[in-house]
Amino acid sequence: MFINGISIILTGTNDDYKGMAIAWVSQVEKEHLIVSVPKGAQATNLLLERKMFSVNELGLGQENLALQFGGKNCHRDLISIIPQIKGTEHNLPILLNCCSSSICSVQSLGEINEQVVITAKIISTTKGIDMPSLVFNKATYFGDMEKEH
Repeated sequence: MFINGISIILTGTNDDYKGMAIAWVSQVEKEHLIVSVPKGAQATNLLLERKMFSVNELGLGQENLALQFGGKNCHRDLISIIPQIKGTEHNLPILLNCCSSSICSVQSLGEINEQVVITAKIISTTKGIDMPSLVFNKATYFGDMEKEH
């Protein structure tokens, strides 16, 4: 099993944005990364239109933030950690209360099953809170969905 950290993707503009929690981000070299996002999600569609996004790496203890941005089954009532979102000079929001935030531009796209795989160039990275990364545990985020099938 591969270990993945959890990040929040934000896209749109400083004033009008969408976000989603993802667990599939990999930096492939100094200036590029690959992310996998769900095909057809509102945030994915906006990301594909805007061709820019921020990757905001969550830290240990920020599970509620991940669940707030968790897609169809997200928990909107969890407010123990309120997202602190700030606009940037790129007219793209970043999350302040996370380990790091990177502004990225889309370089290429591919599709695998129900995922859109994006290769992106990292434009800038901002260091955030010093804490260990929040690690993806499939049972924590998808346990209820597996029981339904």
